[in-house]
Amino acid sequence: MMTVSQSLRQPALRTEGHDQDAAVDREALLAALLGTFPLPVFYKNRHGRYLGCNKAFEGLLGHARNGIIGKTDADLDPHHHAEWHLTPDDVCPESGGAQHCETKITTAGGAVRDVVVNKVVLSGANGAAGVIGAIVDITEHKQAERDLKKALEFAEGIITAIPDVLFEVNEDGRYLQVWTRNPELLAQQKEMLLGRTVNDVLAPDQAAIAMEALREAAKEGVAYGRCISIALPNGERRWFELSVARRPSADPAAATTLLAFSRDITERKQAEDAINLVRMQLLSVLRTMPDMVWVKDMDGVYLLCNHAFERLTGLAEADVVGKTDFELFDIERARFFRESDKAAVEAGECILSDEEWVISRENGQSVLLETRKVPVMDAGGGVVGVLGVARDVTELNVSRQKIHQMAFYDPLTSLPNRSLFNDRLRQMITSAVSRGQRAGVALIDIDHFKVVNDTMGHPVGDELLCQAAARLKASVRDYDTVARLGGDEFAILLPDIRQGDDLGRIAGTILERFKEGFLLDGKEVFISCSVGIALYPDDSADVNDLVKYADSAMYLAKRSGRNSFRFYSKDLTASAEERMRLESDLRRAIERGELELHYQPKVLLDSGAMIGSEALLRWRHPDMGMIPPVRFIPVAEDTGLIVELGRWVLREACQTAAELNADGRIPHKVAINLSVKQFQSAGLIKSIAEILEETGCRAEWVEIEITESLLLDQKDETLHMLSELRSMGFSIAIDDFGTGYSALNYLARFPIDTLKIDRSFINSADKRNEELVKAILSIARCLGQSVVAEGVETAEQAAFLAANGCGTAQGFLYSKAVPKTEIMALWLGSSMGDSAGGRL
Repeated sequence: MMTVSQSLRQPALRTEGHDQDAAVDREALLAALLGTFPLPVFYKNRHGRYLGCNKAFEGLLGHARNGIIGKTDADLDPHHHAEWHLTPDDVCPESGGAQHCETKITTAGGAVRDVVVNKVVLSGANGAAGVIGAIVDITEHKQAERDLKKALEFAEGIITAIPDVLFEVNEDGRYLQVWTRNPELLAQQKEMLLGRTVNDVLAPDQAAIAMEALREAAKEGVAYGRCISIALPNGERRWFELSVARRPSADPAAATTLLAFSRDITERKQAEDAINLVRMQLLSVLRTMPDMVWVKDMDGVYLLCNHAFERLTGLAEADVVGKTDFELFDIERARFFRESDKAAVEAGECILSDEEWVISRENGQSVLLETRKVPVMDAGGGVVGVLGVARDVTELNVSRQKIHQMAFYDPLTSLPNRSLFNDRLRQMITSAVSRGQRAGVALIDIDHFKVVNDTMGHPVGDELLCQAAARLKASVRDYDTVARLGGDEFAILLPDIRQGDDLGRIAGTILERFKEGFLLDGKEVFISCSVGIALYPDDSADVNDLVKYADSAMYLAKRSGRNSFRFYSKDLTASAEERMRLESDLRRAIERGELELHYQPKVLLDSGAMIGSEALLRWRHPDMGMIPPVRFIPVAEDTGLIVELGRWVLREACQTAAELNADGRIPHKVAINLSVKQFQSAGLIKSIAEILEETGCRAEWVEIEITESLLLDQKDETLHMLSELRSMGFSIAIDDFGTGYSALNYLARFPIDTLKIDRSFINSADKRNEELVKAILSIARCLGQSVVAEGVETAEQAAFLAANGCGTAQGFLYSKAVPKTEIMALWLGSSMGDSAGGRL
């Protein structure tokens, strides 16, 4: 087969005509062949001048064929220096007479194209006659190569940029390719992995997880989320998350391969493990907490709850999580929970409330919960839910109520105590001020409560207080407050006094109710009370003053005969203030030497001879002068100072008795009054014996005077002590006889030597009192007791007493009470004037 150059070199026909026709035919034939060729084709002579080209070449250069033939490249475009133009047309023999090169050309339209220029030698008789070349446009091919290169570079960049490991494996798990920028994350070196399977490289349990992901991806196209643990060559164990996808392929017959991304999630796994550990610890804590704990999202759906929640609601966690309150509780309770959740979110802080739940138990037990709710925030500070904690405070609430009851209510009567009374008193006055109303304070004291308490026992006394409390509550209005201040003292707050007689009517109702008998220990006992009332704002606007004034009025009611009520007056305040001053000064009277004993002589009515005297206590106050006993003895009785004063009186009187009887002639008996409180004090007998020894006084020189009330108090103890005093040699007299409450059989039972008729019977002109005096004298004669008449002031009274058998008297008719020096002088004078006793 001939080459193109050979065909062009075929000898011409011998004749000239024939030679010319043959040349034309060859040229026509070449033009016809090249004209239909799609590639640009050209041929030149050895001097670089174009001998011919085809239509495609004309279009490439933008010149017609006639403008090309006979010209060089420089002629066609002097400014064109494309590489293919500069390439020499000489083709090296070593290359086989052909040349192939890639270059860029600029088309007639100005576009730059990538081309391949192929040149071969045209041989002539004298060697190379020129070249023929063809141009192949490879622009699209080069662009495809560049795009592919960019794609590969991009893929390599991605692989380099991501920390993940990318594997290509087949369905059997055999490693086909591995890409990674962190080869230290591979279970083995890349060269050792290729060709091996997952089962060869990973631990059996981890390999099973990986193969499961590969099978799923082969079947479904993708598989995500499975995690495996791999032991690295350095001994470290790390966790990886697999994302597997079936590799796309345009060839349906191609074998299926899989791409597997292996992401290192060790830090995330460690964080998750730490979170899970904390969560488990938190859940453990929540399980042991006695408080209910739960968390809801913003839609009110429960996310978790603890055992206490389960226990108190009767709902299992599995039945709670994922549901709302509307699915778990009744509609009203669910709405309440939802509103409180919203309140916590809106407040942005913890809110506290008390909620009463009826728990779903067999007995339908109701519990009180103290609930705290706080919004749950995410890392950005947004609210994502609500945390609730509820504590069962049912028992605590009961304890609180008990403590409140103990703190503010009397345990015996269940009435408000002093603390609550004072608080309500302040509230009452505040309300009265704002409304322009009047209000009252009443204090009530049970008359002779101590007698009942001591004679019938404390349990009976407690029963009396309870019954009295009930009667007081029944006597007042619904909005009044009845309180027990202590002992047998009660108080009533009376707000909104509209009419002047409201207080008097209420007090009258109280007295009427107390007139009914009290059933105590199976016996009907009649007990009265005394009521004192102070009014706001008439008496005072100060709460303390109102109580003080009501107390003063109550004591006035007692002094007025009990079983009555009194309103406060200014005089009561003055009296109370004086009493307080007396109490304060009386405590220091002994040490200051302000006390004195005066002695009132006792005389025989038939002869007027002095046979003894009664020691009477006086107080010489530095500012108020001589204070009579009637003013300070009640104060001493109430404060307990009477015991100390009585001991001083005993010592002074015994000393005086010893001095009066020092000459040993006519006995002079000194009468000494002992109070009930002295008898109740411990060690009285011992104290008297010590005083006798200290003063040198003999018991027969002293007469002990007691009141009738002592015979009612602690009868057995009184009898024992009076008997012991009698055995010591003392005589016993009942002072102010006839004014007390003693039964006549006491006169026979107790060791009584003398009855002293009270001055109220002597000084009265009432005939009935004269008959009572006669009766007393008759009783004394029957019992073998002597009688002393007190307060004798006239000769007529003395004559009446003498005529009816009274032997002894004392009073102003004979002498007032005089100081010790005077009684000593009187006694000395009377004894010297008459051996049987001198007359006064």
